Amino acid sequence: MSARRMLPFILINIVVSAVVMLAILYYWENQRAENAPLVAQTAVANPDLTTPAALPLVSAATNTPETAPEPEGPPVHVVKAGDTLANIAQIYGVPMDDIVTANNIANPNFLSVGDQLIIPVGGLATATPLPPEPTPVVSPTPIPAEPVTVAPGSEAMVGITAVIAPGDINNEAVQIINSGSSAIALLGWKIVDQQNHFYTFKQVTLFGDGAGILFHTGAGRDGATDVYWGRTEAVWEPGELVTLLDGQDGIIATFTVPIE
Repeated sequence: MSARRMLPFILINIVVSAVVMLAILYYWENQRAENAPLVAQTAVANPDLTTPAALPLVSAATNTPETAPEPEGPPVHVVKAGDTLANIAQIYGVPMDDIVTANNIANPNFLSVGDQLIIPVGGLATATPLPPEPTPVVSPTPIPAEPVTVAPGSEAMVGITAVIAPGDINNEAVQIINSGSSAIALLGWKIVDQQNHFYTFKQVTLFGDGAGILFHTGAGRDGATDVYWGRTEAVWEPGELVTLLDGQDGIIATFTVPIE
């Protein structure tokens, strides 16, 4: 068949395809217009079918836990090397007796490094009486003490009252008592013998009203009422002079070991 005879058939095929395509598009538009109201009605009949944008926003702040308030209370002082109750009281501007009472310190002659002391700034909440000072531990048979020499005008009235077991390294000790009413820090004080051997005290607070310590010649561990020199031989002999010096090497007290 020649191309001239095929041309009418090609034109008829194009026209038929165009009519079919237009019919399909017309049908699709009609169906779309009919279904639009149905979709709107469905959305109204089911109000729960809302878009995420319609949901109420929840503030993240509502789930944030409240910050706990900082605990209130008096400050706590951690004892460092060189601290005494006297200088701690001066730092915080509180009476030294209040610190002793607030911490129930039974024997305040010593402070241990690392102790945590409650500082009653603003005064004590309730008055708590201090426990009685323990009686200084002495040997059952001390050598009778001679009259104690104390520096004139000394408010603390610190003195040497006895030398116990002179010549016995295991028991030899010097008894030091504060008979005054005021406490005193012995930091930097010295005990000296006649051969100029001396021991320098560390952080020791000697309270008044008869509070005292025993200064041992031998080795041991320092405690509330005992201080140890750490020597291997006895130092004190009968007739020897024991001298107690303050931090400026001023003579506070002297004591002569009695001759048996």
